[in-house]
Amino acid sequence: MHAANGYLLDEFLRDGSNRRTDAYGGNLENRARLLLEVLEAVCGAVGPNRVGVRLSPIQPFNDMHDSHPEAHFRRIVELIAPLKLGYLHVTELGKDAPGAAGPKFDPLTLRDLWPGVFMCNHGYDLARGNAAISSGAADLVAYGALYIANPDLVERFKAGAALNQPDASTFYLGGEHGYTDYPSMT
Repeated sequence: MHAANGYLLDEFLRDGSNRRTDAYGGNLENRARLLLEVLEAVCGAVGPNRVGVRLSPIQPFNDMHDSHPEAHFRRIVELIAPLKLGYLHVTELGKDAPGAAGPKFDPLTLRDLWPGVFMCNHGYDLARGNAAISSGAADLVAYGALYIANPDLVERFKAGAALNQPDASTFYLGGEHGYTDYPSMT
């Protein structure tokens, strides 16, 4: 479930965008109601172990912000933890613009509240990813943009090979340029 980056579920979670006055607005439990209802429906259809959720508590994309992101997202994690999902994916997108989405905090601290598999991402390389896993800060690391630029990323990591750098100016434009035209290792 994509509940991040200013998409619909994220809009409901944040007090900076959710101005509703009905059962889906106001206090945090009401704002989290849609996420919980969707998660419960999907878990009921496919089983909770086949469902994960992505949150972006400090991501200001699409003008997202929250008055108390740390307290609010800690409570959201507490609310979804009993569902026993397959994983929680917390992105650190926004850490390059501290405070843009609300008061600064480290979203990896949500790990302490999550009883299952915890995934992180944003700007990780091999060393930083390994450090996150070995320290217990995360169980998994997602390498989104780095994987786009390196379709053979696993092999490059294993070989200690140089990496192609992603060209973000080509993202979301359609076509193969910037997605399928990066060179593989020779």
